[in-house]
Amino acid sequence: MIAETLNGGGKKSRIIGLDLIRCCAILFVIAGHFFMNTKFHNTEFDGFSMFIQGTIIPLFNVNVLLFMILTGYLNKNKTVSVDYYKSGIRVIAAYLFFSVVTIFFRKYCLHEDMSWLQWGLKILDFSAIPYGWYIEMWIGLFLLTPFLNMLYKAIPTKRQKQILIATLYLLTALPDLFNRYGFHLVPGFWAQCFPLTFFFIGVYISEYNPEIKKWKLIVCILALCLINPLFNILYKALSGPHSMIQIAGGPWGVFGTVIAVAFFLLLYRVDFQNTAARKIFSKISVLSLDMYLCCWIFDQLIYPYFMDRFFVSQSQFGIWFFVIIPILFIGSFAAAWLKDIIFKFIKKLFRISYI
Repeated sequence: MIAETLNGGGKKSRIIGLDLIRCCAILFVIAGHFFMNTKFHNTEFDGFSMFIQGTIIPLFNVNVLLFMILTGYLNKNKTVSVDYYKSGIRVIAAYLFFSVVTIFFRKYCLHEDMSWLQWGLKILDFSAIPYGWYIEMWIGLFLLTPFLNMLYKAIPTKRQKQILIATLYLLTALPDLFNRYGFHLVPGFWAQCFPLTFFFIGVYISEYNPEIKKWKLIVCILALCLINPLFNILYKALSGPHSMIQIAGGPWGVFGTVIAVAFFLLLYRVDFQNTAARKIFSKISVLSLDMYLCCWIFDQLIYPYFMDRFFVSQSQFGIWFFVIIPILFIGSFAAAWLKDIIFKFIKKLFRISYI
């Protein structure tokens, strides 16, 4: 799952565009949690600050979807093999490590009173880390990947592959838009299979390398991100004060899916030769999973501190967002880097290659 490819001489060289996407994805994860940990969803939608927040949230919400597209993009040639299954140990080891760290944090810093048996069960049900749902999803996608590749490669034409993706889009995205507010207008049983949609999108992009003019992609992303704030301005004029209504749906809905794909297409072919920048993006990319797994701890440390002392209202977004998010990002990166050092020492000491 590392953003790399084989060059003409057989030596591995990193695809910096994919590293950049992974860096944006983990940044969007951390930034998106800002709105979960502040009072955005209970604040009246009014003023320029709320408009900007309402505009950027749909972009931040595609965070894990970018990881899913990358999974398909980078794993289209994976087959059933011992080496393939061994490659998953690294993710499980990282999850177990940060689960234990998080349990100690919750028990001794947050003083959550549970038995060690209960904590152990939380590791198994992926709730020891409150953001652990992604690992539960990833395990299934990892196990299915070789067989999904067989299915995809058995489809004979480009058009039929497009129909596969369109079918998955209809099954997984439409229910988010049409099955709400008491209505059930389209089949919704398969909506939770959205990881398959993004996996196959990633495989398709990897195979055909579509290229769309960047200005068109930017306009598309901006237009879709403006649906919520513009609707809420109109709704407020007609109905009076209210908190923001997410009329455009969720991140893997009709519009969120398009935003995620457009953003991926915007960056995946990016390339530059600045050595320092490439090293920075590459390092963040490699540590992005570990950053994801430990960022909840930093959320619990940073948000209460700032909310109690400095954060007065959501109109202060323009100040505190740009203070809090860098602190969280740097803290998560430092913790991930420390874990990486520990694991490298363990690998060297015990000659373990798959962690």
